[in-house]
Amino acid sequence: MGKIKKFFVYFLILICIFLLLKKFIFISEEDRIKQTIKIAEKAIENNNYTEFMKHFSFEYRDEYGNTWGTLFFLVKNILKNYQKVDISIRNLNIEIFDKTAVVKIFGEGKAISPSGEIIKEAGRFLIKFKQEGKKWKIVWVEEDKYRFD
Repeated sequence: MGKIKKFFVYFLILICIFLLLKKFIFISEEDRIKQTIKIAEKAIENNNYTEFMKHFSFEYRDEYGNTWGTLFFLVKNILKNYQKVDISIRNLNIEIFDKTAVVKIFGEGKAISPSGEIIKEAGRFLIKFKQEGKKWKIVWVEEDKYRFD
């Protein structure tokens, strides 16, 4: 192989290595938040409340007065009573402020009750995140009230 061909082969290999490193090591904070939401969504769909709660900070509070502990038991009881939970999250709008972030989403949920009734809910939500180490954890969730200006 000529010197030029070897150079191009090495160059292509270096580009591939760089792209792989960028994809798996140099993840943006926005992508980390999206990944956290996606993993939490899948945990709910798999009825895995312990995996779901790993994405919540122990500092968690919400507009209903729930803490991490009360939310844990609430989610556990809900998932035990419903089958086939499907979650759909759209319209992610992420704003990052140093070590905190605010995410606005539109979420839809569908589940089957023990009696076989299909339950559907949808709404807009504000989710506040706090960076703990390299991970983003949820510290606040509230329903985004509709405003008519």
